[in-house]
Amino acid sequence: MGENLHSHAEDLERIEESDFWSKVKTKLILKLVEGKNILDIGCGTGRLSKTLQERRYEVVAIDTDRKAVEISKEKGINSFVADISEWQTDQKFDCIILGDVLEHIEDDNSAIRKIHDMMNQNGCIVVNVPAYQALFSKHDIALGHKRRYSNGELKTKLKESGFTIEYFRHWNLLALPITVYIKLSKKDYSHEQVSNMKLLAKLLEKWLLAESKINYLIGISILCKARANYIESAKLPNQS
Repeated sequence: MGENLHSHAEDLERIEESDFWSKVKTKLILKLVEGKNILDIGCGTGRLSKTLQERRYEVVAIDTDRKAVEISKEKGINSFVADISEWQTDQKFDCIILGDVLEHIEDDNSAIRKIHDMMNQNGCIVVNVPAYQALFSKHDIALGHKRRYSNGELKTKLKESGFTIEYFRHWNLLALPITVYIKLSKKDYSHEQVSNMKLLAKLLEKWLLAESKINYLIGISILCKARANYIESAKLPNQS
């Protein structure tokens, strides 16, 4: 994740109340969070972190976008400008959230392994990523994405890094035809522009919420929860 790569922090903060996609994503993620000490990686302007704090979780948040972190700090969030690939901390967490973050990281395998080492015993990771590499387009490039994920790729990377999958689903079927159109037409899509249409944004939010209750097979986002396997260090035999 490059610092301030295509930063839209102020725009996203301005449309926060009508940002239908982020609101639904936040609600879906909140259902999976557990424990007490939470790390929100890629916190943005702090919508999710703020809600977690209001629910009495102890939250640490990081993001590579300096302006986004400034805004999150103004909300009283314990946030830092940092890239998870480079960030160092001795703190351990019960739950680590990556809401549309992994796709920005060049070496996502190393990042996942590092995150595993940052977990408390029996901790969990909650991940949301874009699906279907075949739909990768210039819109993804503009957002700083390195890839989109298949089910198998994401599951394999989590398992190989020491996680056990507990919950796995697709969501956001609503945006699938839009994403296909973007891919075929090679045009871009302004999420902020749609969110500015407040009546439309409200209708889309209701649609996404209803859809998220019934659609588990297809959709342009993958949401999963995985448990960190606790591996006790091998005890070496006594040597004389």
